[in-house]
Amino acid sequence: MRRLIVAALAVLAATFSSAQAPAKPAADGPVEVQASGTPGKATAKRSAQATATITVIDKAGRTVTLKNKAGETETLKVGPEVKRFDEFAVGDVIQVEYEQALALEFQPAGSENVPLTAIASGGRAEKDQAPGAVAAAGVQGTTTVTAIDAATRVVSLQGPGGNVFKVKAGPKIQMEKLKVGDRILATYVEAVAIKLEKAKK
Repeated sequence: MRRLIVAALAVLAATFSSAQAPAKPAADGPVEVQASGTPGKATAKRSAQATATITVIDKAGRTVTLKNKAGETETLKVGPEVKRFDEFAVGDVIQVEYEQALALEFQPAGSENVPLTAIASGGRAEKDQAPGAVAAAGVQGTTTVTAIDAATRVVSLQGPGGNVFKVKAGPKIQMEKLKVGDRILATYVEAVAIKLEKAKK
């Protein structure tokens, strides 16, 4: 599974080599979480899409050169975990969809503490479909509220490893009941979906 994720992220890195990556966390402020419709739970999502065209392919060396919409190119080594490399051809388009998701869920007093846990999943396209792969990886663990700024609606959370990150509560989230010391189960996942679109003959 890890090899599949690494392969997916390698292609993602090529297609996002320019400033086409709005899905990356913003450096100018905390992510804003919204009410999910379930009491005590808030979520946030960021997504982006990109495409890259195969301009050169070396079957023997198992490398492909990709060109994104900005005209930038990058050559990548395709590992043996990509089983259908022989189906790749010059002119084929690689489509990449990237998503980050954060879920925060209030843990009532007495709830079991969840240690930092890695989560991962993935899969490949069937043989009768165009080559592609889906991979997701993330972490989950109990965090603790360390600070609340009611004016800006920013909440500081300390993770199991001691790291602190901030989130901004959306307008429909009731912050009045939240207090320093409360525990929040945080789940963060990054997902990548890659699909090869064959060039039209």
